[in-house]
Amino acid sequence: MTIYKTTAVPGQLTPPAPLDPQAVRQLGQHALDVLMPAAIEPGSTPLGEAAGQIAAALCSLARLVEADADDQLAQGEDVVERLRRASLRVHEHMVATVPAADLEARSAGLIESCIEEGLPVVASVSADLVLSGGRTVRVRLTKETAHQEAEVGDGDTVRIPAADHLLVRDGLHELGRVLAPLTQEAITQA
Repeated sequence: MTIYKTTAVPGQLTPPAPLDPQAVRQLGQHALDVLMPAAIEPGSTPLGEAAGQIAAALCSLARLVEADADDQLAQGEDVVERLRRASLRVHEHMVATVPAADLEARSAGLIESCIEEGLPVVASVSADLVLSGGRTVRVRLTKETAHQEAEVGDGDTVRIPAADHLLVRDGLHELGRVLAPLTQEAITQA
């Protein structure tokens, strides 16, 4: 058994302090010891794979805390990529275990709660995707169907796979959150 040293006291919050590189490194190692077996077992589940990515993200965070200025970008991107992969696996787990009707109700509830709180909701978005060879395809998502379908090209509709529609939902909410301050400026200037 590995023993880790910490100044933390169970059930008590410690005073605010900067990240302790050694403590973060130990936490990452502990996470690897506890979570990685579920990620590497044959036939691992999406949650096991997510756990492994979270453990790796903690190890990357430890390297980021200690990185010099030249390594900040690479180490930071590694943390973000590990967390993105964990998020993908959690979405896969949710699609496999949560009934589709519950996922749809949750999406609708998130949209309604954002509107009630005065937060903007992306009603539609069009994107020109650049493909290999320089071809472009326009993709359009609308508020009514953004979590289920996308218009591609000249109006052809394609169904978004369930795990991906959770990512689209999260992406649209994040887009609304990022653009919200800009909309407030535009409203106050009008």
